[in-house]
Amino acid sequence: MKILNISNNPDTSPDGKFSKTFWNNLIYPLSQKAEVLDIGKKDLLKFYSKYLKFKPDIIISTWIPAGFIPVFFKKIGLIKCPVVHRWEDYYSESMTSYPKWIVDFMEKYTAKNADYVITILKTLQERAKEMGTETFLLPYGITAGNKKTKINLDSFKTKKSNLKVIYLGEINLPYKRVDKIIEAAREVDCDLFLFGEEPKEEYKSLMKGHNNIHYMGWVDQEEVASLLKQGDILVNTANHDISMKFLDYINARKPILALNDRPSKTFKHKETAFLTSDFKQGLIELIKDDQLRKKIEKNMKSLKIYSWEEVADIHLALYEKIIAGEKNLGKFENSYYHSNCRNE
Repeated sequence: MKILNISNNPDTSPDGKFSKTFWNNLIYPLSQKAEVLDIGKKDLLKFYSKYLKFKPDIIISTWIPAGFIPVFFKKIGLIKCPVVHRWEDYYSESMTSYPKWIVDFMEKYTAKNADYVITILKTLQERAKEMGTETFLLPYGITAGNKKTKINLDSFKTKKSNLKVIYLGEINLPYKRVDKIIEAAREVDCDLFLFGEEPKEEYKSLMKGHNNIHYMGWVDQEEVASLLKQGDILVNTANHDISMKFLDYINARKPILALNDRPSKTFKHKETAFLTSDFKQGLIELIKDDQLRKKIEKNMKSLKIYSWEEVADIHLALYEKIIAGEKNLGKFENSYYHSNCRNE
């Protein structure tokens, strides 16, 4: 099988020499079992010449404009093989440095005109199906490594009795809503640990004068699992059904505090997470209710997680059916926590 992968990712390797990095966590295991040409951000304009030379059996795209390009070429008849778009995020919400109307147009055009869409987000699966595109809800893998971290969060606590609350990920993007957990932690007896890029001044001003809020810098992905297991509560303020952050949290088997919106498609309130529209009240309730935290920890074992190698096998099985021209692929959908644990 020959797979042409095209994405906006900055550290791809068009020469076919792959490294196991954050951006190609799926492409790396795919490349061990199929012939893969990976086109990244710097080579987007060379896509069609590379397509003609490589002659792929299938094209897989991620993000835009990378996803838009092969779909457009397929639409005007210059591509013959199937084009599959991995719709991995709410582009119009997350790509805020680009004109919104361009992002909106490319996102909808790509999802509507791709031959197939693969997503981890049930909300986007529903949107794509409404557009008439055959769509598959497939899992992500776990990226956290097993290296023991040297960071000891207990040594930073301002009170011995305080619980440790961890936020891990991008801090400065507005749609991540990190200001909500900072504002909440200012008024609650806990120690909040923020891991990610250095906060902008607007976030630093929120933290100023509150010694229980700690900016900890970046953490090596290999140490993430070890770090998260030190936490008492893991917070995700973004409005996502599921994400790599959520998967790392699930892998840690610690209580999750999340927004009571799209995350409810994956988690059940007070069963597999605590879902709230008020992070201050959510923190207070979780902190005071030890039995609830234990209950959530126990129930989280029902949420299935996968390695990227397992995810690659699932994708390859689907690609083979698409390339073979099989019809009625609607039954091909891996059964995992999206369907098992969401609210009905």
